[in-house]
Amino acid sequence: MNYFYCELERTEKRMRRRAVITWVLLGFIGVKCYAQPLRAEVQVKSYIHLDHNMLIFPGIQKKPDMFFSKMQELMLFGSGKVHILHIGGSHLQADIYSNRLRNHLSNFLPHLMSSRGLIFPYSVAKTNNPRNYKVSCDGKWSAVRNVNRVLGNPLGLSGISVSTNDVKAQIRINFDVPKETKHAFNRIKVLHNTDSLSFDLKWLSEDSVSIQKFEGYTEIYFTNMQQEIAIGFSARDSIQNRFELYGLYLESDRPGFVYSAVGVNGASTWSYLKCEKFGAHLKLMPPDLVFFGIGINDAHDSNFSVQAYQANYDKLIAQIKAANPNAFFVFITNNDSYGYNKKLNTNAETVRKAMLEMAAKYDGAVWDVFSIMGGYNSSTIWRDSGLMAKDRIHFSGEGYTLLGDLLFNALMDSFENYLVKQAKN
Repeated sequence: MNYFYCELERTEKRMRRRAVITWVLLGFIGVKCYAQPLRAEVQVKSYIHLDHNMLIFPGIQKKPDMFFSKMQELMLFGSGKVHILHIGGSHLQADIYSNRLRNHLSNFLPHLMSSRGLIFPYSVAKTNNPRNYKVSCDGKWSAVRNVNRVLGNPLGLSGISVSTNDVKAQIRINFDVPKETKHAFNRIKVLHNTDSLSFDLKWLSEDSVSIQKFEGYTEIYFTNMQQEIAIGFSARDSIQNRFELYGLYLESDRPGFVYSAVGVNGASTWSYLKCEKFGAHLKLMPPDLVFFGIGINDAHDSNFSVQAYQANYDKLIAQIKAANPNAFFVFITNNDSYGYNKKLNTNAETVRKAMLEMAAKYDGAVWDVFSIMGGYNSSTIWRDSGLMAKDRIHFSGEGYTLLGDLLFNALMDSFENYLVKQAKN
């Protein structure tokens, strides 16, 4: 009798699970329960090899399934948050294609409130800032980037910092940008030096509920959702004479995706290994999914060492696994490119194979941009089609937007495959 009731309970659970999966799959085939389609519309062109636009899984797929399970809980039941970290070089600093993917994830489920994640006021460092938020500042600031040979100040996850000795300095960041998806927040972690020399953080608004200082950051909490950041500084005594800003992490209390894009122009794997607060910051915002786009600056010349490249990745991944042992890694291959010497970079295929090996090792996946483009010398075709810059290293705005659409579609294809697999079990 006990066996009968246990088996009946298991059957009922399977039926409920399949009903839920069926409801989701109906959404994929046309039920109008989403704010936007679950695929981005991509124009078919002969030079865009859409048959390669997929996530390749050379491992056992335990880690990917754990991630998609969490994504399923969020999307179906509005439960929890899914934290995504996208890390790279100049492809990421401008935050065009990462923001495109962020917006797709934010917009297709109306009951979610996705968050902006980790940001940095690049304009204060006198380098290019993402166009989806505006930055202004007062006072004199100096900057350090992880591509500098000598680091005057420590760095963290952002790979860049700004510092000031001016207690009257200020930074303002506004997210109310026309035609941009709004990512409101009611909680900020300001990552900064918290030693005895540090200025105290001052919020230049009356909306804050509480400001608490912890080791390595100050947290500001609001009762209402915010669209603007305004911070200043104060000093209680003469020993306080400095403020070093490593980044700001923006969240809301509502369930949704939290998508952090980290990029520094010219950064390689070694650049991020120089950031001594990298691991500490990761523990404040442990990612469920990591898109790795670091490689184009590692493999720019004939001296490229696959062994050193993979060893650097091993060290970065160890720090991420310390923050979240179950993180799912997606390695994004190098795009076809030409060097600044105007010669074809022949290391792209080598990097691709190295990433397939790492994906197998860490039970991750590979998104093969190199093959999507068409392999060697395809950057010339993409440039002539308006999708790449003249240097054939970087993409145009249209090209980066296309990458965001393609990555979204590849991610959703894999998620759908996971749902179908679940429905069959």
